[in-house]
Amino acid sequence: MSAHAKYPEVVFLRRPDNTGYGFFFHNEADFRHAVESFAHPILRSFAGEPVPGQPDPQDHLKTAIATFIGQAFDKAVPNEVGAEGVSRAAAACVRTTFNEQIPRVVVIERRDGRTAVRPGIEYMRHPGHPLAVVVDADAHGGDAHFFTSEETYRKIGETPANPRCWLPQIVYRLYARTPSVMAGRPLVDQATGKHSVECRGISFGLKAPLEERKEGVA
Repeated sequence: MSAHAKYPEVVFLRRPDNTGYGFFFHNEADFRHAVESFAHPILRSFAGEPVPGQPDPQDHLKTAIATFIGQAFDKAVPNEVGAEGVSRAAAACVRTTFNEQIPRVVVIERRDGRTAVRPGIEYMRHPGHPLAVVVDADAHGGDAHFFTSEETYRKIGETPANPRCWLPQIVYRLYARTPSVMAGRPLVDQATGKHSVECRGISFGLKAPLEERKEGVA
């Protein structure tokens, strides 16, 4: 299966401390809507006759993308923007970086103080443990934790959960082997108020393991 398509299935924003975001796009129309909802208001402000000294609209768009992405890296995203606002900036970032053929998995990173955008081909290989665990809470995803090795994943999985990191521990407790990307959607029973998490593995149409852990075995 090709590693490229007309839209990215997943876009990761990965910080140097292995936290960040994971954003899922369901189809080409969903991705296009995310891009346009970010870009069109900015480009509309430049409609009409050009004004001398005014920046090029595309340059202004790139500046806006860089501002939103920079806030995400700095953990300074305004509450009114949230993860969903970052997802739209990330979609616009991908659209302005790649032409028609877009990697199915894209990683946005910060290297030497600069933003780098690259194909995330490693996430299409499935070593049996997650490389990324995403809280799939908003329309396109949410907070994510990344793991550089099985040992790192195991170490986090065996630590007590806390408000900043709880989904990797749940995935570790439930599954012995997983695809490279795991997502968990928080649910609340409206009748009882009981909280639960619905987990799923993302295989990108490739052969990938998803095996439940035997009770009492970790």
